[in-house]
Amino acid sequence: MQSFNFAGKNSITDFGVYMATVPDIPSPRRKVTYTPIPGRSGSLVYDEHAYEDITLAVECGIAGNVFNRLDEIKAWLFESGESSLVFSFAGDKKYIAQVVNRIDFEIALRKLGKFAVIFNCQPFRYSVNEPKITVTAQNTALINNGTLACEPLVEVYGSGNITLRIGEQEMVLSGISGKIILNSALQDAYDDTLNNLNGKVSGEYFKLPVGSNNLSWNGSVSRVEVTQNRRWL
Repeated sequence: MQSFNFAGKNSITDFGVYMATVPDIPSPRRKVTYTPIPGRSGSLVYDEHAYEDITLAVECGIAGNVFNRLDEIKAWLFESGESSLVFSFAGDKKYIAQVVNRIDFEIALRKLGKFAVIFNCQPFRYSVNEPKITVTAQNTALINNGTLACEPLVEVYGSGNITLRIGEQEMVLSGISGKIILNSALQDAYDDTLNNLNGKVSGEYFKLPVGSNNLSWNGSVSRVEVTQNRRWL
């Protein structure tokens, strides 16, 4: 039987919920606006270079005695908020998803023996086991083997003024004392205790194109740790 992991729990082993069918997985729609212009052929195209969320409908059944499990199943699905979603047929990738539909469990199970769970998912899939890469040598290559540019988490251990480069991109760090975390997904800089360090940063946050991206620096740096957060459509 096929299953899914959501919010760190497995549908079958934790709740006896199995997938009755493998869900259709749509590709995300690119955010593009077409505006017709009077007097000219074609349209004015505005491409946001972004993608819309996708919706996944998962048809489920419950093995064994169903009705004494419904309260805990409801709490798991509806109280987990936006969490990781991993399907057993593609266990190396995850979605960031949230349940968005109302489910009449009792009615659905009595009439059909099944119920549908609808997940709203962010448009990309991510690696379930994303490694943290430790860099101690200049011009070390970071390999993004996803299908899209990724937004890394970069942890810099060093002191003083530092210029950090990845590929053609550069960030300048000022007055560093020990460690600074550069979170490209959040566009935020902070330390281990989440103190705001944005005032110590200038330049655009890193975005790693697909392929090889060399990492180097000027200044006093003992090591750089990079979690790439690779993405797939």
